[in-house]
Amino acid sequence: MNFIDELWHSAEEIYQSIITHPFNQELAAGTLKQEKFKFYLSQDAIYIGEYSRALAALAAKSSTHEEMLEFISFAKEGLEIERELHNHFMKTYQIKKAEEPALATDAYANFLLSSVGFKSYEEALAALLPCFWLYNEVAINIRENTVSHNPYQKWIDTYSGAEFDQTTERLKDITNQLGHEATEKLKKRMKQQFAKSAMYEWLFWNNAYQLKFWG
Repeated sequence: MNFIDELWHSAEEIYQSIITHPFNQELAAGTLKQEKFKFYLSQDAIYIGEYSRALAALAAKSSTHEEMLEFISFAKEGLEIERELHNHFMKTYQIKKAEEPALATDAYANFLLSSVGFKSYEEALAALLPCFWLYNEVAINIRENTVSHNPYQKWIDTYSGAEFDQTTERLKDITNQLGHEATEKLKKRMKQQFAKSAMYEWLFWNNAYQLKFWG
């Protein structure tokens, strides 16, 4: 089994919990209440800024100049894709940018930044991978089960689109190679980081659905 498959297996149950979560089920059906999507998007705008910061910081830990340039490019790409998506929905639904992060947003962002700052390159990358990989898989699942004229179609198209697919695959390739070269102890820590980030992804969607700022 490839390491990337082992990594996915470590968080497969969490993924199933995410795709069956009411937030994503209702998003696929086009019935998700606007107030919940607004809450989610206003927090996502904060989160993506911190995630891109973590990607840029990871570039400095890269083992090759090629990977360093790639991570800088991923950080820039993430900001540009999100800016276009957020601007579209913020104008459509008149969403105001959140003044401060909700507890789940803050916890997730700090986990990623601390992983980059204090964990190994391999562990930090494993922590950052779910944001691309899980979003891509969730969006593909929603695309396959969505309805016509879905008000959230642009969100679905963005995260299941070719550009996002390509970046996700490249991040998976890098992670798989690092895992192949890692010791068993390091592989275990990488799986733990990956699974923890996946749980934060679930928490992010759940708190948006529940409209929980501090809960």
